[in-house]
Amino acid sequence: MLFCRLSFLALLFLTASSCGGTDEVQQEGLVTTTFANLFPENQSTTTLPSLEIPGWEPRELPELEQKKAECLSEIAIEPVEIKEEGPQTVTVESGDTLGVIAKRFETTVDDFMRANSMSDPNKLKVGQTLIVPRKRSEEREFPDGPTVFIQDLACNIDTGLAAYGPNLQPLGGSGKIEVYVSWPRIEGPRESPKVNGRIRGLVQAEIKTFLEEITKNVEKSGYACRAFTDRCMWLQENYEVMLATDDYFSVRNNRKILFPNLVSDQSEIKTETFDLSTGEVINIEDLFNLNSDWVNALSEIAITKLNNEEWTDERMFTGAGPQISNFSRFNLTKGGLVLSFAPFTVGGAGTNDMSITIPYSQLDAYLDITGPVAMLSRNPS
Repeated sequence: MLFCRLSFLALLFLTASSCGGTDEVQQEGLVTTTFANLFPENQSTTTLPSLEIPGWEPRELPELEQKKAECLSEIAIEPVEIKEEGPQTVTVESGDTLGVIAKRFETTVDDFMRANSMSDPNKLKVGQTLIVPRKRSEEREFPDGPTVFIQDLACNIDTGLAAYGPNLQPLGGSGKIEVYVSWPRIEGPRESPKVNGRIRGLVQAEIKTFLEEITKNVEKSGYACRAFTDRCMWLQENYEVMLATDDYFSVRNNRKILFPNLVSDQSEIKTETFDLSTGEVINIEDLFNLNSDWVNALSEIAITKLNNEEWTDERMFTGAGPQISNFSRFNLTKGGLVLSFAPFTVGGAGTNDMSITIPYSQLDAYLDITGPVAMLSRNPS
């Protein structure tokens, strides 16, 4: 299986001044941005004191509402269609050259010639069907699973209202709202549209909720943010594929968010695991023999592991206690069951994006012998 990155930033792109630096490539009027170190790693969530703007009364800001709607509209653009079976193809049209077609698909003439067993790049015919070569520059091999495409979505809203610092003084510019989402789509399994639709729905719901909350806050307070820079309100969703086989697909969303009243970002891990034969979500209880004492066993193992982590405290006895709901954030991997926890439930802020891994061998006595974990533990390679 291939793990490929597609850049979809023809919508609204984050500027170098907003993002702390980007690498940009110009191609036929399209700006493609590669993000690096987009947001800081500080996990502190200190709350800033309140700020009163003289003469401000809560009101709607039509221009800001319009910018929010445009952001949601851009991010809601339907993704590039990917065929469920067979290679991607392109039909040669009048005026096409192999160079033009290769550039359109961000690949090379040589790659197109190899993929189509061509000896002369100049011998194209209108209506001819060509196989689009797989991208090679950013591929990762998963031999036993579907192709996974990571899509980047971003928007940047200038609120037009002043940004203030923690000292209650204006920073000299307007505050910006930034959204950056990197999310996966899969190609191959029959039920992949159902999986893709669920992940896409989760992404769009997160963005909509964030923008609505931020907009209400700005309209109520009369200022854009309280932070050390004018990059003061943002949402980052970065999906990581934990497992991709022909049977199962498990992803972890490393979510970071900064609201106007916080000095720095909040972190949280959210997870999804799917059965690719049905397209349905796998729940934690689907992994275990329900007639066994698996909840208590899993809790004991988790608490033992958490006790060795730097940032956990006595909260772990409740946050990882023997309740099924405590273990809803999990990922399947080939090495073991990865558990994450809701923010602050097993310790301080340092635990919000922390995970622990439990080897499947420690769970053998409790697994459903026909379930996904049992199958993975029998086929670890």
